[in-house]
Amino acid sequence: MAKANTLSTPTRTTAHGRSIGNEIGDVLRTLTKALGKQAVAAIVAKDVRTVERWLAQKNLSVGMNAERILRDTFQIYEILAENDSDHTVRAWFLGMNPALGDRAPIELLVEGRARAVVAAARSFADA
Repeated sequence: MAKANTLSTPTRTTAHGRSIGNEIGDVLRTLTKALGKQAVAAIVAKDVRTVERWLAQKNLSVGMNAERILRDTFQIYEILAENDSDHTVRAWFLGMNPALGDRAPIELLVEGRARAVVAAARSFADA
């Protein structure tokens, strides 16, 4: 089921706004619900226990690098979730992607190539 776009600006801008406007704890909870703890742990180069510990914290502090990666990933999630279910979004993150040289988006995120993944997400969302 598609999410309703509550803002009047294009998806590209609203996804970015939501990625920076949400508390990092909310970003983390959304991503772990949609992608799973293991995928999120891989993206931020941490183990699952660290992600579980973060989820249990009230005033979450994950460090600047992890926060940047989580917010980038959340922006990509928001672009895709605008029109697709969490199941489809998870499959998109984990599956081979022809726009990324038949590599999984999650692989590129682990390598710090969020811009390429954002471009592929926009292309997929616009198709």
